[in-house]
Amino acid sequence: MAAIRFGICGCGVISKLHADCLKKLEAEGLAKLVAAAEPDAARRAAFGDTQGVTMYASLADMLRSSEVDVVTVCSPSGLHGDQVIQIAAAGKHVLCEKPLDLHLAKADAAITACEKAGVTLGGVFQQRFAPGPQAARRAIDQGLLGKIVFVHAETPWYRTQSYYDSGDWRGTWALDGGVLANQSPHMIDRLLWLGGDLDEVLHAELKCGFERDIEAETVAAVTIRLKNGAIGTITGTTVAYDGLPQRVLICGTEGSCAFSGDELVSIKTQRPFEAAPAATAPAVPAGGAGDPLSIGGTGHLANIREFATALRDGRTPSVTGHDSRKVTRALDLIYRKAGVPSFQS
Repeated sequence: MAAIRFGICGCGVISKLHADCLKKLEAEGLAKLVAAAEPDAARRAAFGDTQGVTMYASLADMLRSSEVDVVTVCSPSGLHGDQVIQIAAAGKHVLCEKPLDLHLAKADAAITACEKAGVTLGGVFQQRFAPGPQAARRAIDQGLLGKIVFVHAETPWYRTQSYYDSGDWRGTWALDGGVLANQSPHMIDRLLWLGGDLDEVLHAELKCGFERDIEAETVAAVTIRLKNGAIGTITGTTVAYDGLPQRVLICGTEGSCAFSGDELVSIKTQRPFEAAPAATAPAVPAGGAGDPLSIGGTGHLANIREFATALRDGRTPSVTGHDSRKVTRALDLIYRKAGVPSFQS
């Protein structure tokens, strides 16, 4: 079977990681990068020179190409929903970076568009593929944690003003959001994936523009209730010098687990559980606390490989658009609860 042909939408920081992964998948004969779309001329030229693929000045131009089967969305978050809709209308499959969108209505419209077009929508939550989260998921699926009663996710990271100044979209309500929408989605996803679906945001306190010249939040503290009755907290900041590991806690009546970054640092269950990861599970290096370029590519490779394999085999990918929607719904509810004007209907 011919390799699945990918195009990338948006040639910013994360796009190079996607391109590197697709080169590895090309060596496997599974997928390959054939094109990219980027409106900024300098970034477009640089990416084209580095990757040696056909470059387009707009997503619309790339979508007219018959050489592209799938588009990976790597643009600013506030563009994701509209671009997924545009890609679906062109009959292309979509793999969308986190979050699916900042607003729930746009995420829902994107999911509906893909379903109506008969194309597959997948999400990028690469940290799910690390051994630690996979082991915890197995324990929960076996019922070894009992009833989940408390959950917690935190992102005590550090971003300089120069980071925010590197793109005029960074830290804006229209295109980015703050620490919750940009730096925290993977931890929010893990909390919901392992702990259970969100029922209600009970309280949300944001400090917007604190210590950084941006619109959105650099400090956040949120309390939540899950549909299973568990209560919990989501906290984050980008002004904690110079970045500490993210943490997630999932606490149950018969077992509990704790993460530092992607490492499962503790899991205790009343009944026996072997936490050793499967031999094929990829290790995902910790990173990103102080430097957004320091994340490893192992998780992305596993995520993209699984998505491409699902397309090849005609099945649903393990990270779906509906999975991504859960994080967008959490962000949307948090920002509404906090009274962010652009999220008030």
